[in-house]
Amino acid sequence: MKLITFIGTGAFIVLSSFIMKKGNTNQSVSLYETKWSLKKIHTGNNVPDMPANAFIRFDQEKKRAGGNGGCNSFGGSLVVMNDLINISTIFSTKMFCEETQQAEDAFFKQLEKVNRFEIKGKTLMLYRDKELLLEFVSE
Repeated sequence: MKLITFIGTGAFIVLSSFIMKKGNTNQSVSLYETKWSLKKIHTGNNVPDMPANAFIRFDQEKKRAGGNGGCNSFGGSLVVMNDLINISTIFSTKMFCEETQQAEDAFFKQLEKVNRFEIKGKTLMLYRDKELLLEFVSE
């Protein structure tokens, strides 16, 4: 009888953890300490090809944002209040990479304009007011 109770309890725990994990797939990812890979730059007419390794991370404690634009590393100061966000004093290394330079320049230019963010599931969207500028996905 104890063995049946033990097996039943174990099966319940395993099943419960599976259901809880499955239920969490639609929850939003945290803005902080997440690697956000760049998926799309919204520039109007001319959308440059995405550099495969472009990403951004946000550090709440240090109030910093940084990552890679596809060729160069970058960073900047970060202020977040509710869904408002400001990334200022953006700096980067200065290597020239012919194949990714246009996309990286567009990425940094849009990043300077950002003033609002929204996270839906694993997608981070950065806006200037209501205009979508950049889209990322969490890794």
